[in-house]
Amino acid sequence: MAHFLERLYPYVPVSIQNLGISIFGLAWKRERLGGKFQEYVRGFRERDRWSPEEMQEYVQTELSRVLRHAFEHVPYYRKKWQRAGINKNDLEGITPKRLSHLPVTPKTDLRSDPDSFVAQKTKGQEKLLRYQSSGSTGTPITAVCTADDHRRFIAAREVRSLGWAGTSIHAPRSMIGGRLVVPRGISRPPFERYNWAERQVYFSAYHISPENVRFYVDALNHYQPIVLTGYAHSHFSLARMMAEQGLTLDYEPVAAVLCSEKLTRAMKTVIKRALRTRAYEEYGAVENCVLATECECGRLHVSPDFGIMEIVDDNGHPVPPGVEGRILCTSLLNEAQPLIRYEIGDVGAWSNESCPCGRNHLPVLKEVVGRMEDVIVGPDGRQTVRFHWVFIDLPGVMEGQIIQEAVDRFTINLVTSGDSSKEVDAMIRRRFMERIGNVSVHIQRVPEIPRTDRGKFRGVISKVPLPRTHTECHTTSNTGLS
Repeated sequence: MAHFLERLYPYVPVSIQNLGISIFGLAWKRERLGGKFQEYVRGFRERDRWSPEEMQEYVQTELSRVLRHAFEHVPYYRKKWQRAGINKNDLEGITPKRLSHLPVTPKTDLRSDPDSFVAQKTKGQEKLLRYQSSGSTGTPITAVCTADDHRRFIAAREVRSLGWAGTSIHAPRSMIGGRLVVPRGISRPPFERYNWAERQVYFSAYHISPENVRFYVDALNHYQPIVLTGYAHSHFSLARMMAEQGLTLDYEPVAAVLCSEKLTRAMKTVIKRALRTRAYEEYGAVENCVLATECECGRLHVSPDFGIMEIVDDNGHPVPPGVEGRILCTSLLNEAQPLIRYEIGDVGAWSNESCPCGRNHLPVLKEVVGRMEDVIVGPDGRQTVRFHWVFIDLPGVMEGQIIQEAVDRFTINLVTSGDSSKEVDAMIRRRFMERIGNVSVHIQRVPEIPRTDRGKFRGVISKVPLPRTHTECHTTSNTGLS
């Protein structure tokens, strides 16, 4: 039924689309904010005031519980650890500082067999929610959780992301994200849809262009969301185009809490001038194994009660503050699909300075590097990021890479298995048409996609020059200062 309604969605009037989104939003609200949500919120707020010693003791207790749970109920870890000669008794001696005694979990393992990470005791007992994303690699991964897991994830963001920014998930909000709420790539306004159940206005990320900016501004002024959320670069692109046209909002939102791309100081400045609010950075992942949020002093704090972050060298050992290393994450909140020493694919560095906010029990990141995706520029000037949707649910597609040769010409590199078909090519072209417009898409099969020296490949490569202001923002170091 849901699949049928999704297929019907593009062909009904905007008012009916708003109604459908609101009905979905009501169910979504109950799922995320029901049950023990308020209890979880109170827990994160209490831990916000803890001492480093209290947080250390709590995280150790939760880590021990998660490791036992993984060994007893998760097929992947039981097999992997037993092959490494690690038994249940060995896990009792593992502390956050001794996690390097356990093997690393590569992202490729989760991508190839996500169900082997699912705890057996949750199968058949609770409804499992599945989310797909590819991040910057261009290849989908599947994250699994229960509704109660999801409530814990949102509770943490309510306190640490939205709460620190002075707002709440219950406040009227806007979102610029990856959902295709405006069905066609070449379309007339409105470029937003409204979710009455959550007082949320959802904007298309795929229609932000100089010609369309005024429609986004008019909609923001009409609905007046208190908190702006979603993709950092989409908000920056909108703000930059507003500034170029002398446009600002008629009101002042409380905050913009932005994610998915690195938020630099220069980007924050542009957003502040046009959208009349401060932008706060959030770092997380669809796997929900890590959360870092920006405090009032402009530092990015990791929440160890959400997930333990390690920054390690190529041998899996911790690096000192200020030194870049691979980020590994151990989730503490996901009962359905725990991830332990999971290599998320990003590079970061710890700060060697304490934060004036006084939250010494929450470690400070100097910065996260290596997760800024290249930007796609459409024929009409729109700029879009987060192209993981191109490769989701495509049979036979193992890896994919997008190369923008010109504003209206793309090359797609696909690594496929034998059952990839012409229907897959047609689907890729249709997805480009829906989101970018009338462009040429050349698709080619390749045996492999070249990796960087860190073993990753770039999901998006753009050969199209960007405006100078955009380039400056990408090259400005994110010091964590507003």
